[in-house]
Amino acid sequence: MHRLLDAIFPLQLRAQFWRLLSTPARRRFQRHLETIGLKPRRFCPVLNYGDAEQPDSAGLIHGGRVKLLHLAEEFSPSVADFNLLYLVSSAPPKYALELVEWAKKCGAKFVWNQNGVAYPAWFGARVEEINGPMQALRAQADFIFYQSDFCRDCAERFLGEVRTPHEIAYNCVDTAHFNLAEPCDTDVCQLLAAGSHHESYRVISVLEMVAELKRRHFPVVLHLAGRFLWEGAEKEVAAKLRERGIAGMVHRIPPYRQEDAPGIYQQAHILLHPKYKDPCPTVPIEAMACGVPVIGSASGGMPELVSPDAGILLPVPESWEQNHWPSAAATADAVQYIMQRWPHYRSAARARAESCFSKEQWVAQHRRVFGTLVPA
Repeated sequence: MHRLLDAIFPLQLRAQFWRLLSTPARRRFQRHLETIGLKPRRFCPVLNYGDAEQPDSAGLIHGGRVKLLHLAEEFSPSVADFNLLYLVSSAPPKYALELVEWAKKCGAKFVWNQNGVAYPAWFGARVEEINGPMQALRAQADFIFYQSDFCRDCAERFLGEVRTPHEIAYNCVDTAHFNLAEPCDTDVCQLLAAGSHHESYRVISVLEMVAELKRRHFPVVLHLAGRFLWEGAEKEVAAKLRERGIAGMVHRIPPYRQEDAPGIYQQAHILLHPKYKDPCPTVPIEAMACGVPVIGSASGGMPELVSPDAGILLPVPESWEQNHWPSAAATADAVQYIMQRWPHYRSAARARAESCFSKEQWVAQHRRVFGTLVPA
């Protein structure tokens, strides 16, 4: 579909295409909004998050929703008198464009938090399906927080340039909640791969690396935490475990709550995060806060997050058409290198999180920007 739109609409007009899509449900939502009677408060910032800070049906909060918890602690959500609508690109509410247009018509300002965008290697033919609505929303923003320089560059590449005021606001972590525990015994290397695993390579590449460490007689256990979200995931993973003979070296951890996350990180020596072109992942930031160095690919926003003393990022080819990840041998080399110097990497990872990604700094940055949008 994106190729068809490229041929029909110039980039700057594509957002208008998505504004024309209407359904009876959308129109009912618009009528519902008109009954609320929004009267934005005039002075101090009052926020609405489009309900995106609420848990999902399983009671879990993940992905782009996590950061909203920190804002909601400082700026409680309101329905009838908010003056700032704050939405995150990776967790937009249903009928987000209608919500934005209604809020702005009532006098509220719209703040957009831009994560990554869709590109062919990630979403294939669905690129415009994802990017079109995102472009329409970004074009409405009064202020944009980009989660990394990489996020800003991708948005300009795939969504077009805008002149909206903006700042870089890396994702943050509560460094009091995610903290150091007693160091793990280093006799057996405890590896962790965590998060929402949307693509098979994120898990299979890690399993191949464990098999490589087994071949080298390097003692290791992998903790594989979070959701498998690709089709046929359970069968594929089980087959790989049998094929490589590593089932006894891999422990599965089911989807977890934020309050349980520190304990999962604290039992690990190293986080493995091979996702290609990850825009600004929270998992490596949380891991570093717990003193867990990170091994990943030198792509996306990762070089902005993981400093050389807090982990090792391995080179991968540059492409928008195909995913790439570090080889099992290169990743195994990095694991062995870090484990020989683990106390240094552990303390440096914690220091990196404290100095660059604390919740307090992130909230203070937002408070300052909100003050310019809603003057006291």
